[in-house]
Amino acid sequence: MPALNEIAEGIFELRLPIPFEDGLVNVFLFVDGDEVDLLDCGMNSGESLELIHSSLAFLGGKRLRRLVVTHIHPDHYGAAGILAGPDGADLYLHRLEVPLVNPRYVELEHLVLEVLKYLLVNGVPPEEADVLSNSQRALSQVVAPAEPAVQLDGAETLTMGRMELRVEWTPGHSPGHICLYSATSGLLFAGDHMLPELSPNIGLHPQSTPDPLHEYLEGLQRLAAYAPRLILPAHGRPFTDAAGRVEMLAAHHRKRMERVMGILSNGELTGWQVALQLWGPRDQLYEKRLALQEGLAHLQALAVEGKLEKLVTPESVRWRSV
Repeated sequence: MPALNEIAEGIFELRLPIPFEDGLVNVFLFVDGDEVDLLDCGMNSGESLELIHSSLAFLGGKRLRRLVVTHIHPDHYGAAGILAGPDGADLYLHRLEVPLVNPRYVELEHLVLEVLKYLLVNGVPPEEADVLSNSQRALSQVVAPAEPAVQLDGAETLTMGRMELRVEWTPGHSPGHICLYSATSGLLFAGDHMLPELSPNIGLHPQSTPDPLHEYLEGLQRLAAYAPRLILPAHGRPFTDAAGRVEMLAAHHRKRMERVMGILSNGELTGWQVALQLWGPRDQLYEKRLALQEGLAHLQALAVEGKLEKLVTPESVRWRSV
C-alpha cells in the first residue's frame, strides 16, 4: 500500500523520493469517480513512477485524466513525458515555462554556452565556469518532457478531482511557477513558492525573469491576503499562518539585501565576489550555481530600487553603491 495521506475528501498527498531538498517532493492526487487528476509528478525514475502507479491502483486502478505542473524543475515535471501525452493525461503548464523546456532538457548546447557566458561576465573563473555550465546536462537524464495540452496564464479556474481551484501565477522561483487555491475549502497548494522551513532559491539567470525577487515577494503577499486555512507545500509538511510565514520570508530577504549593501560599501564587485562573501566557498556544483543566482537576484532587486548601480560591458557585470 502506498503512503497516501488523505488531506481532504478525495484529495491525497503522495511523497516521492528526490536526491535533493529534504529528500522528498509532495504531489497531490484528486479523485473524481473513475478518474484522477495529479498536481506535479516527481522525477523520471523507476521508484517514483512505481509509487504513482501503485497509488492509482490503490485508488481503484483509475485513469489519470490531467496533470497540472507547478513549474518545470525536475522534481515537479520530470515524469511528465511518461504520464502525459496522446495516450496519457492532459498536461497543464504555465506558458512562461513552456519555452524553457527544450533548451534545458532536450537541446542543451545553446543553453550551456549561454550559461557559460553568464558565469564569465559575472566573475566566475574560467575553469570553474566551464564545469558549472555543464552541470545542467545531468538533469536531462531524470526529465522526460511532454507537450502541454493547455498553456496557462494565471487566474484560470481548474477542476481537480471534484474541487475547483484558481490558478495563481507566482513567478520568482521559476518564471511560470503557479499555485492552486480553493476559496471554498481554504486549501492552498503552494508548490515551491511558500515552504514551511526552507526559502526557495530565487535566482537571476539566463532563463529567469528580469527581477525575480520583487516578483516572488509580491506573490507571497498576494497569497497571504487570501488567509488560506491550510498551506500544502511541495517540500515539508502542511502548515498554517500564511501571513506569519510570509513575513518571515520577507524579513529573510530584507536582511540578505542589507548584507549585500554592506558588502558593497567598500567598492565595486562582481556577482561572484558578492556571492562568495555572502555564503563562503561551496563544495557542490549545484550549491555554487544557486548561490550565484540568488546573489544576483538580490543585487538586481537593489539596482531596481535605485540603491545600487549595475555596470555592464560585453566582458563583465559589476555592482557598486550609489
